[in-house]
Amino acid sequence: MKVSVICASVLAGFAAAAPEASKKYNGTPSKPTYDKDCDKNGYYKGAKGFPIPFTSTYRVKAVPEEVVNMMNAKTGGLPGAVGFYDLGINSELDTICYYIRLYNIRGEYVSPARTATHIHESARGQSGPPRIAFPNPQPVAGKNYRVSVGCLTGPFTTGVVNNMTMADTGAGFRLAQIEANPKGFNADVHTDFADQSQGINATAGAVRGQLAY
Repeated sequence: MKVSVICASVLAGFAAAAPEASKKYNGTPSKPTYDKDCDKNGYYKGAKGFPIPFTSTYRVKAVPEEVVNMMNAKTGGLPGAVGFYDLGINSELDTICYYIRLYNIRGEYVSPARTATHIHESARGQSGPPRIAFPNPQPVAGKNYRVSVGCLTGPFTTGVVNNMTMADTGAGFRLAQIEANPKGFNADVHTDFADQSQGINATAGAVRGQLAY
């Protein structure tokens, strides 16, 4: 079993591929200023002890350029936004721990799922069903980002029903499926922010990033 030890303040993992250049929109927030504990790309630098032995870890940088709609067409997401999903999995316990930070998120969270912050089963450039619904990140006093942190243990539910099976899209899902094919899963968040004049609509996703590339 591959075991990774991950810090208490942030879960260590694998860096995502560099995002594409972002299209310029009026009113797009400037690039966020990250904490002194982060590197220039926004990832946390240090690591301290963490009590859970993870069988795998993932570090995801979610960006607007990766968002696609149900027709697998790129939407542009929410310009200026960025999300960091640090994930640790223990597939033997079917437990996932998460530390999620969102910068420059605008609008209210919106999704047919129980929350608007997910792991979906879909390859890069493809849409797919949510398998895990995380608590939505909330503002932190004195910080310029929103945070969600904790752990979830299966069985998982999302609140979305598959029209063919009439079962929840989280039903029967196991975290070992992510470990078997991390490229086939992505993390994202959805909001209702829209600006028709600029072609912005974040309901399909504000930011998105694959667990592996």
